[in-house]
Amino acid sequence: MLRRTTETEQADPTGLRFGIVAARYNAELADALLDACVKSLQGAREVDVVRVPGSFEVPAAVARLARTRRYDCLIALGVLLQGETKHADLIGHAVAWGLTHISITENVPVVFGIVTANNLRQARVRCLGKQYNRGREAGLTAIAMGRLWKTR
Repeated sequence: MLRRTTETEQADPTGLRFGIVAARYNAELADALLDACVKSLQGAREVDVVRVPGSFEVPAAVARLARTRRYDCLIALGVLLQGETKHADLIGHAVAWGLTHISITENVPVVFGIVTANNLRQARVRCLGKQYNRGREAGLTAIAMGRLWKTR
């Protein structure tokens, strides 16, 4: 059963357990996402990080973590840059569908922190920016969702 949380509770990771699956591909950007996400979760009971080769591999690792029933929320991180072909679109759709499916079937919130950008400049703004950082946003979303789902 879901319960309401206050805004203060939503920003407080105390007592929550998080699992993060982060792609290594586009390393400079992906590492920055991960660093910002982990920093936003300081004070959490547990933050486990699993690294996978690329964004396509993220859902499989998230599913494995979800099946442990150990985490209050899971976070998926990666960077997809649009190229000359539709490859990034295909991966992006597959990853989004996979993560949504895991969240629904395993009854655990999964935060979509996969940056999908048209070019490197857009990705840098979203991954390396101090004010606007998708890694930090993913962490804060995970706190809110973890609190919302927490039934202990």
